[in-house]
This record gives sequence, C-alpha cells and structure tokens, in this order.
Amino acid sequence: MRLGARRRTAAAVAVAVIGGLLGGAGTAHGATAQPQEPGSPAGTAQDPKDTAATPSVWPRPQSLRARGEAVRLGDEVTLVADPSADPYAVELVEELLRESGVRTLHTRLPGRGPVVHLGGGDALSALRALRAPERTDLPSGGYRLAVGRVADRDTVALDGVGEDGLFHGVQTLRQLVDGGTVAGVVVRDWPGTAVRGTTEGFYGRPWDREQRLAQLDFMGRTKQNRYLYAPGDDPFRQTRWRDPYPAAQRAELRELAERARRNHVTLAWAVAPAQSMCLADEADVKALTRKVDAMWALGFRAFQLQFQDVSYSEWHCSKDADTFGSGPRAAAEAHARVAGEVARHLAERHPGAELSVMPTEFYQEGTTDYRRALADRLDGTVRVAWTGVGVVPRTITGRELAGARDAFGHPLVTMDNYPVNDYAQDRLFLGPYTGREPAVATGSAALLANAMEQATASRVPLFTAADYAWNPKGYRPEQSWQAALDDLAGGDAGAREALRALAGNDASSILDPDDESAYLRPLLDEFWRSRTTADTGARDRAAAALRAAFTVMRRAPERLAGTADGRLVPEVRPWLDQLARYGKAGELAVDMLQAQGRGDGEAAWRASLALEPLRTDVAASRATVGKGVLTPFLDRAVKESRAWTGADQASAGRPGQDVVRLARPRPLTAVTAMTAPANGSPRSAESAGRLEVHVPGEGWRRLGPLSAGGWTQADAAGLRVDAVRVTTGGGDSPAVRSLVPWFADEPAAGLDLVRETTSAEIGGGPQRADVRLTAQRPGEVRGTLTAKAPAGIKVTVPKQTTVPRGVRTTVPVEVTVPKDTPAGEYRVPLSFAGQERTLTVRAFPPTGGGDLTREAGATASSSGDETTDFPAAAAIDGDTGTRWSSPAGPSAWWQVELARPARVGQVTLHWQDAYATRYRIQVSADGKVWRTAATVTDGRGGRESVRMDAQGARFVRVQGDERATEFGYSLFSVEAYAVVEGGE
Repeated sequence: MRLGARRRTAAAVAVAVIGGLLGGAGTAHGATAQPQEPGSPAGTAQDPKDTAATPSVWPRPQSLRARGEAVRLGDEVTLVADPSADPYAVELVEELLRESGVRTLHTRLPGRGPVVHLGGGDALSALRALRAPERTDLPSGGYRLAVGRVADRDTVALDGVGEDGLFHGVQTLRQLVDGGTVAGVVVRDWPGTAVRGTTEGFYGRPWDREQRLAQLDFMGRTKQNRYLYAPGDDPFRQTRWRDPYPAAQRAELRELAERARRNHVTLAWAVAPAQSMCLADEADVKALTRKVDAMWALGFRAFQLQFQDVSYSEWHCSKDADTFGSGPRAAAEAHARVAGEVARHLAERHPGAELSVMPTEFYQEGTTDYRRALADRLDGTVRVAWTGVGVVPRTITGRELAGARDAFGHPLVTMDNYPVNDYAQDRLFLGPYTGREPAVATGSAALLANAMEQATASRVPLFTAADYAWNPKGYRPEQSWQAALDDLAGGDAGAREALRALAGNDASSILDPDDESAYLRPLLDEFWRSRTTADTGARDRAAAALRAAFTVMRRAPERLAGTADGRLVPEVRPWLDQLARYGKAGELAVDMLQAQGRGDGEAAWRASLALEPLRTDVAASRATVGKGVLTPFLDRAVKESRAWTGADQASAGRPGQDVVRLARPRPLTAVTAMTAPANGSPRSAESAGRLEVHVPGEGWRRLGPLSAGGWTQADAAGLRVDAVRVTTGGGDSPAVRSLVPWFADEPAAGLDLVRETTSAEIGGGPQRADVRLTAQRPGEVRGTLTAKAPAGIKVTVPKQTTVPRGVRTTVPVEVTVPKDTPAGEYRVPLSFAGQERTLTVRAFPPTGGGDLTREAGATASSSGDETTDFPAAAAIDGDTGTRWSSPAGPSAWWQVELARPARVGQVTLHWQDAYATRYRIQVSADGKVWRTAATVTDGRGGRESVRMDAQGARFVRVQGDERATEFGYSLFSVEAYAVVEGGE
C-alpha cells in the first residue's frame, strides 16, 4: 500500500474510515460511456433472475439471455476466423475446442460439423441471423456472442469491438461450454470501466516470477486489462530509480510483458523519484525519461509518477527551493513540471502511452491549495490517482468521486487499497469487494485494486473487484465471492469447501468489519440456542452440523495442498495452520459440551484437557483468523464447561490446591475432583489416590477412589463437612486441577429475568418475558416455575421445567393484559426452586394512527448537533439514510414539537451504532416544564419501542443518560403514536 514508509502506515490508516455521502456521478472524461441494451431502459443492469436457466459467466455480462437450442460440438468443428482476428483469441478457441473433445478442426467453409465464426463479415452475418442485438454503441472491449442454428447448421458466432473485444468474448465462450456442448444463449456485453486491473503495490516481499505470470493469466480470464507494477520494496523504482534493473530482472520483466500481451493486459510501471531527485534539474528529468524509455523497451506501455511521500517544505537540492519556493503550491508546481516533461517525452517518443500522477494529497477530501495548483499546471493528458476519501476507505461514493474530479480537474485513476494488507500483517483480507457505488466504476478513467503480498490468495477478492469493475450495476458481492472460490478451487470439491472455510474466516476488513465467519455464525447461534432447550435431537443435530464445519477447518491444509499448482498453501501457511488449530479446538469444544450433555464427565474431561494446549497455541499465533468469532466461541465453551463441572464456583479449589477448607460446616450433595490423568500407566485405584471429606468431631472420611482418567465425582449423601481433599494412596500425588464441593443448603437453581420490565398493550396479544434458570447441582434440576399474577394480568408458564446441569435454560413466560385492565404498573413474582424474582408489567392503552412526527408543522431540535451533516431534523425527515448525531457526551437530548397536543402512547426509536443504554422519554405541554413519561435502563440499540400514557404532550424529548459508545447519540428516526381514545 502506497503510504510512504512502514512506520507511517498506522497513522495513515487512522484516517482511513471517513464517512461518505450517497450520490452519483456523471461519466468522466476517460471513463466508459454505458451503451443501452435494445429494448431496455438506459443503464439497466442485468437481472440475475433472467440468467437462472443459463450457465454462470464471470465477470457477470451486461446482457445474457437463453435463446434457441444448445450446440453439440462433436468430433468435427469448422473454425472460421477473420484474418484480422486476434491471434491469441483464436488460439484460445482452438484449445477450448480440443479440450471439449473435437478431434478434427476445419478452418475453411464448408468444412464439417458445427461452425464457429470469429470476427469479420461472416460473424456479423451469423449474429444477424441469430437475432443478436446490433453492435450500435458498444464501446471498445465489448463483444456480441450468439449460439443457435443458421441455414440448418449449428453455429457459434462471436464478434468484438476494439483490440480486446474478441478476446473478452472468448473468455465468455469458455464458460458456456460444458461437456462438449455450447449453451444456447445470446450475449451483448461490454466493460463498465474502461481500464480495470490490479496494483502490485504493497510493502513486503515482492511477488516472484511465477506469481506474476499466474496473476496475468488470472487477469486475462477475468477480463482485467491493467497491471501496475509498483512494489513498495523495489529500490529500482524508488531510491535507485536512475539505475537500470539487473539483467536477470530485465529478462523476467520482458517475459512478464509478453504474458501480458497474450492476456490483453497493459503493463504499467510506477516510479517514485522525488525522495532523491532535484525536480528543477534538467539532468535529473532527462535521467527519468531515460528510465521511462528503458521500461518501454521492456514492454511497459503506461506509467505513473508517485509523489505521495513528498514533503511540502523539504527539497533535495537548493535549486528546487530557488525555483519553486515552499509550501503546497510550490510542491504542486514542481510535481506538475516533472509530469509535464514526462508527458511531452512520451507524446514524442511513444505515442499512445498513458501517464498518471499519484499526488501528495491522494486521499483527502475537497479543494486545497495543493490540489488547485496541480489542477492548474498539470498537463491535460495526465490522469490523477486517488484512493477515495481515506487511505483505506470503508465506502467510496459517486459524489466523492465527482468532488475529487472537480478538485483535481483531471480524469481520475481510482487506486483502491483493498485487499492490500501490509498495514495489518496479521490479517488476510479475503472478503468480497464492497462499499463502492456503481458510479465509482463508471466515473473512473481506471479502477485498480491493490493486492496482498499473498498473490494467489488475493485472487479471491480481486476476482470480485474485477466483476464489479466490469458490470458495476449488476454486481452481487456474495454471488461473485462464491464464484471466486470456485475459480480458485479449479473444480476440486474438497478444495472448494476448504477455501470457503479459509476465506470465510478471513473475510472481515475495513470495508465490512462484520463479515467475519458469516457462514459459520448461524451454526454457532443454533448450537448455543439448542443447548437452552430440552430437545436432545435438536442439540445433537446442531452439534453435528457445527462439528462438521470445524472438521473442514481442521482438514483445510491437506485439502488445499494442490490448489493453484501448490502455490496457495506456502503463501498462507500461518493462517491455514491457525485455521486448522481452530478447527481441532472447535471439534474438541463441541465434543466436550456434548459429553457433558450426556452426563459423561470422563469423556468431557479428556476433551477439555486436549483443548487446553490448542487454545494456548491459538493465542500465541500471530495470524488472526475468525476475528471476534472463533476465540469467543472457545472462551464461551470453556466457560460453560466450567459451569457444568462446578470449577467456576467460588468454593471450588484452585489448580494445585488439594485441600478445600470451608468457612463453616455445611451439608454436601457431592464432590467433584478433576486431576491430571495417569499418563496411560496402569495403577490401582488405591495408588491413584482417593477423595476424602472432613466431618467435624469424626475426622477424615473416605468418599471413594480417584479415577485414573482424572474425572471423579462422589456422592456425599448430605454429610456435614468443613473440608474436602484429594490424598495419595502412597504413590505420587495426583496433580489437582480443581476440587469442587456441591452444597445441599443452597438453592438448586439460579433464576434471572431476561428483562426486569416488559410493556404490554391493554387488550393486545401476549408479550414474551423470559426467565433464565441455571442448575446449581451436579445433575439436572426439575421443578415448576410459578407466577403470582395480580388481578387484571394473565401470566402463562410451562407446567414442568427441567434445567440440565451447567446449562442456562431460557424458559418462556407470556404476559397478557385483558381489555378492561386499568393502565399502570403491575408486579408479578416468579419463583423456581426457592429463588424468586419480580417482573414489572407496564400496561398501556393501545395506539394507532399515523406517525405524529411526520405531520405538517412538527419541528425537531436538539441540545446540539455533531455537525451540520447530522441535524436534528434528519430524525423525522422519512429518509432512512440520514440521521441526527450529538456531540460526544452522555447528557445530550433530541426533541420534537408536535403539530398539536396529543396523548402519546408509543415512541419508537431507530438507533445508529451510537445508542443509549439508559435514557428517558420526557413530555411537555409548553417546552418548559417537563415530566418523565418512561425510563429505559437497559437500552440495546437497533429499533426500540417505548410505551407510555402521556396526555397533553406537545413536546416529546429523548433524554440520554448513558452511552453505549465513546461517541454521543445518533438516531436514524424517531416516531410517535397517539393513544386510541376509548381503547382502555
């Protein structure tokens, strides 16, 4: 990633996420004008539903429709290529036909078998006969393809526009052939972005020869046409820019250029000379143009001058200071001068070569002195590179692109710093390309995605970026991502499954922080949910599904060994090993909890012991995988396991503590001891040790022998004791991990309310108000949950409840308020196994009608707005994309003056991420004297409805009391609804 120096990376990324405005941008000079599909509105994206019966093609075509019968190729095919047809495209078709079983290939009509027309008049005539839409306004790179019968002969016709169109069409044809049959379709397709491709621009070990060649082949398959060579640690394009590349490297670059030509990719070279160049010196400028000439001779056809590392006030020669002065305008003038000299040189010596400039201000927003000066002085043929607003922006909008284009006054090259990971070297970024509006692609002169050091792994996100750039309006990130996995797996089902696990657990990034382990999270949720129910079948099914997913993770290294000719695994070894560790740990965690669910303490303890070193290894690894998902799962599994064993109890002994003394004699139901296993050596029960309790007045009494496997639980039969211990039988003392006394004089189960207060509408349906029960015995607890409902409140609970050992069980409680119940608060005591909690039921009259805040005349205000972009009025404007935000602080408020006084019965809040955990809804008749209509003490964000019965309310205020984040409060919307009069 082009940030100047490694030590500056963190600081640069600190400004990466900058909020953007939604918006579009018109087509820029140098961008691709979008043709109109005949019979469709201009710019209509292909509807994926239309292609349900056709093969998947990537990048997604602008228009692909099933039409007519498929063509069976057979043993003989006639391939008619126009003399002007691209030889590389023709060669690809010949190779495709032979791979599809064609044995004899005729090259002249009449020939035999189906006929394939590539370009020229014959292809145009066949396309017309097959009713393909006319070529009309297809841009360069576009193509038309049709399959069917012409003059009673099976026919495939393909014609392209410009130097690349036919080649692009062949890449589509390649995906339409399956089992020797070409799908019957008509395709009219074109690139949504004129220049699309990849930057090798990261800091770290540059790609090697094989990686670059493979990348170019991948780019050809995915219809990318620009490769920018800009390795961060290549001295011959930075400090040693004057020096020629060594002979061996020059040979590799020539080979790279030849492979690029075969794949219709333009090779570009970036140079960052300013750290060691006198910009005003003619000799240095000539040295730079000589280096450009040398790179042209090697096969590079586009160039970029990079000035992002340059200081406004530090020059590398006194002549620069004398010529340009100092400050942003001086720097811009110097950069424009050098770029102008190079542009003129290219125009004279290498017509058609492209030049772009990466300016010093490449990620800022708006117009500045530097940008104005650069726009005024930069040669009109030169393009300007930018990264969006921020070095690694979460989103890039069309409005931001238009603003940058206006500021620079030149066509923009969007150099997107995704999936590059040199600023987060513990991560792989394998999620799809997201957060970029279609207008960014169509409005950019070029769109380049900056790759990771891991070249092969980069293909997953780069595949999706190529798909977006080709057809931004038809882009579907998830579908594209799945196709990327298919492409890299190469048809190997086992590798495909393993890739999904690797990429799925390395999917989150600044672009989408919440995308990590998205495929796995539903399995995790169902696993935990099933453990709170009495349905053993559901528990077993959920456990089996989750364990299978962990098995795929564990086996991923072996399944991916041959992927991409064996290049993938060495690149991602740290992450793959970490994934496998998580997979094995996940299997053990599931086995541990399942064994506990069956009451098999011995098996659960074995799994627990095996899990410990794996968790240590996971924590020690520098590779981050499954961020925020996998480690929390293991932590929760261990926590629940400790609850089952009792090791989490305050009275449990610490590791190594073989005697637990009680503060007073207490009756015990059982004692659990967890010790180190006997390491496989046979020993008698006596030598393994024994479990004893101390009975006051009697001394130590034996409960039973220790198990050689390390898990021992002995019945204490209600004995009153003041100590328990593990003692040896004469051999080595067993290593005690935990010693747990289970007491008979405390409640058999714990009881907690999910929420202490619930609101119910008078005459409305039942409201769910659950309780959570936790067994506090070394076995399941059975009993009855009782509810003492006051008059006017109906409470329904299960007739019988079973709480499994060590598991927090959620028990449903339904509350109904009959029609004639007065409004007010009612207290409902709930009890189970000697524990009692009180549920507060707030009964409110029904509400109805429209949103009072949207009535004409309603106005919003606040204690303060964060900026003018987030005004109080945004919370009642009906636009889900706008919001109100307060400055940082806990006591901010937002309020609305209604158009008329009302009896307010419900206020619905839609919070942004910055929500309130505690707040009040206040009302006022005059905006001066306020009363609290409702208090919320457990706000959870999202969409919250607060009930009340506030008569005569002209003003409604949301008064914040405690924040969930370090920021202020932020609301997308506030709605208010009136009580239905006579509804009580």
